Amino acid sequence: MPKSYLTPTSLFFAATMAVLTTPSSAQGLATLVPMRDGVKLETYIYLPEGAGPFPTLIARTMYGPPLSPIGGELMDSSMTIEDFEANGDEDENDEPGENAGMSQGWPLLTQNGYALVVQTTRGRYGSEGIDRTWRDDGPDGYDLVEWVAKQPWSNGRIGMFGDSAVGMSAALAAGAQPPALDAIFLQATSADPFGTDMAPRDGALRTESLLLQGGSLAPEVSSFHLDGRGITVQESSELIGKASRYVAELLNGLEQPLASAAWVARPLGDVPELTRLMPFWSMLSDSDFLEQYRADTNVLGKITVPTSIVTLWQDTFVESSMALFADLESRGVASELLVVNGTHYEIDDPRIFPQPRLLSWFDHWLKDAPAPSRLKVEMAVQSDDVFVETSTLSDAFAAKTRLYFGNGELGSDIGAPGEVAFLSDPGNPVPTLGGRNLLAASGATDQSALIGRSDTALFMGMAAEGGKLLAGHVTGALTIESDVPSFDASIRLLDIAPDGSAILVVSDHVRVSSIRDDIARVNFDMGEILHRLKAGHRFAVMIAGSDFPAWDRNPQTGASIFTTSEVAVGRLSIQTGPEAGSYIDLPLAASQE
Repeated sequence: MPKSYLTPTSLFFAATMAVLTTPSSAQGLATLVPMRDGVKLETYIYLPEGAGPFPTLIARTMYGPPLSPIGGELMDSSMTIEDFEANGDEDENDEPGENAGMSQGWPLLTQNGYALVVQTTRGRYGSEGIDRTWRDDGPDGYDLVEWVAKQPWSNGRIGMFGDSAVGMSAALAAGAQPPALDAIFLQATSADPFGTDMAPRDGALRTESLLLQGGSLAPEVSSFHLDGRGITVQESSELIGKASRYVAELLNGLEQPLASAAWVARPLGDVPELTRLMPFWSMLSDSDFLEQYRADTNVLGKITVPTSIVTLWQDTFVESSMALFADLESRGVASELLVVNGTHYEIDDPRIFPQPRLLSWFDHWLKDAPAPSRLKVEMAVQSDDVFVETSTLSDAFAAKTRLYFGNGELGSDIGAPGEVAFLSDPGNPVPTLGGRNLLAASGATDQSALIGRSDTALFMGMAAEGGKLLAGHVTGALTIESDVPSFDASIRLLDIAPDGSAILVVSDHVRVSSIRDDIARVNFDMGEILHRLKAGHRFAVMIAGSDFPAWDRNPQTGASIFTTSEVAVGRLSIQTGPEAGSYIDLPLAASQE
């Protein structure tokens, strides 16, 4: 995998710790745009040379300008890959904005005849209102699109774009269906962040994302946000200082969370300063608030404009990105999908794209250029970067093969009924060593260090003859006997090589709170994947009761880790054999290596 433009840590700090420089009015026209409730939001306008009016692209950001590359494009028309590589090798402590292409608001767009509008979301930097973290992005995005359509420099043909949080804002605006919006481009972003990706409805929380995201937003709130929360200037300095130190402790403890006082604290996330500063923080422990948050931020079924989606196999948001494309495809909405290899922060690297995408997408929908010469679906095969190209998502996927869990084995024909048991101790959780994470260890990484632990169970399949292509949706079920009222099942699908390495292919994490007669039925869904299993390799499934700090530690008492300090050690027993109902469905096809 090519070196990413910025490391996760440096990009995170660049986006969240107030180091980005806001462009001056000399670089772009600065104005305040009123929303429907009278709140005015800080907005910058960049115009191409010429008389206009121009087709217009919009990005709404909680992080403030500048913008990074997107869609495989470089930052301006004069850049080459060699320039990009040199820029990517800069020390992470260099001041952002030293690259002229970024500090000017990414001139590539204006060089190609687009007006660019960048708006800071409410309660951030110079924008009025209270920062409620995406809850207002639908109506605010709608209002901005309709405002742009009335400006003399815009010809009324409008697109929105963004990656990660900026993409979420674009998706939410599109879900509100402003009449003047023509197309969107979403990259490494979520269509259902608090129902699919970071806070599934079973009650588990992706703590490595949520704790850091919720806390990191505090330092850049605007004075209007503080006023709206009833926080004085003197009080804000103390609150922001404590919140920033807490976030720094979390970030510094990511690699060894059990050695970090912030991560092992019980109750987890008990930080009054953040509760006072950010409404977002209340979501973590308030189930009613969280359910409303889910409804407010889920755009599945709501987007009706042409949509280009780019995601990565090991991105935190890949599952809802795939769900969004399937939703658009089922409703006949013009759409395309690109899935590349890598993790969340590698999406800014143009070298992982088969070809640049953003400009050609908007040139077609906003300038009537011919449709891009690519198939509707392009997906990299994990581990070898070969691309599968099809006209529909289903065309790329294989029929499923059901493998049952036996006594340490996976197979279609296994032995007599039995059980495989292990202990799950929230005080000593199984560590996160990779996966679809935002800031914790992420990616298709080696899990062999976890094999043989007394708190994991391993089930090995037969070695592949001639190789196999895993292509499609991986699902399954487990029957587990438990002596605690609540537990988690962390299910990891591994590619075991002859040398003993155990590469994580894909995983799922399920919280179980409904147990009858000490028996629980666990249905798991790992989402879609393309992965080549080479000849002599074998699939295996590793099951544990935790995956920390990617996911919060279940106390196993029935209480929430965010409200209790008590934990219980539990014995989990996976029921095996033909009648137990423990299996995994793998979409397998013969592989041409």
